[in-house]
Amino acid sequence: MVPRLIISARLRSGLKACITGGFVFVGANIYFGSERFYEEIFMPILRYIDPEKIHHLSIQMAKYGLVPQMKSVDEPILHSTVWNREFKNPIGLAAGFDKNGEAIDGLSKFGFGFIEIGTITPKPQPGNEKPRLFRLTEDRAIINRYGFNNNGYEAVRARLIDYRQRTNANKDSKYSLFFSL
Repeated sequence: MVPRLIISARLRSGLKACITGGFVFVGANIYFGSERFYEEIFMPILRYIDPEKIHHLSIQMAKYGLVPQMKSVDEPILHSTVWNREFKNPIGLAAGFDKNGEAIDGLSKFGFGFIEIGTITPKPQPGNEKPRLFRLTEDRAIINRYGFNNNGYEAVRARLIDYRQRTNANKDSKYSLFFSL
């Protein structure tokens, strides 16, 4: 039989207050998009975790809106038109980050002029064998050798249809969305 740890009511109350305060602190910093919080606390902690798990976590965080929102406004000089398509700025998120179109709403908060999802294949596939994502800490970079792991065309298509219906993305969209096949 394992002995039960006895904690006094005062200590238990203090622990609850600390834990609650920690959640409030983290939640407020995520909500208000504190760049310093991300650079000095959040990111260093995440570097101790497998990079592929962190990539999945970042997709989930963006999917549920737990990402900082850009507070700056794009200068009019950055606006451009390509193939009759308006872009609020020329900086976009390339294919490979959100391979399945799961986090479009959250990724739009980062201020990209466009977002490209994919690469999407006709059928679901697992991609390359693990490990396939590597950190270059000194260079503040990664090497991505995922391959074409994705949920397949039908699953991504259903997400895009849902997105268009929820946001009316085909009319007056705030940003452009592309996909890579």
